[in-house]
Amino acid sequence: MGTVASLAPEWLEPLRAYPRWLVLLCMAVATAGLLTLLAKPLKWSLYLILITVGAVILLGFSVWLHG
Repeated sequence: MGTVASLAPEWLEPLRAYPRWLVLLCMAVATAGLLTLLAKPLKWSLYLILITVGAVILLGFSVWLHG
């Protein structure tokens, strides 16, 4: 079998010994877990930004009404 140029680092080479479907399944599960962990803080930071923007608009409107 000929050699194939690989862009993967050498520490990933031992994964070639495992079945392709198993490696891809493990990568999919790990990616889904990482996205789940990141989604909650991102969701709450989005909520915080939207609440802050709403409060600033409300404050600006109240200042405009008073003045």
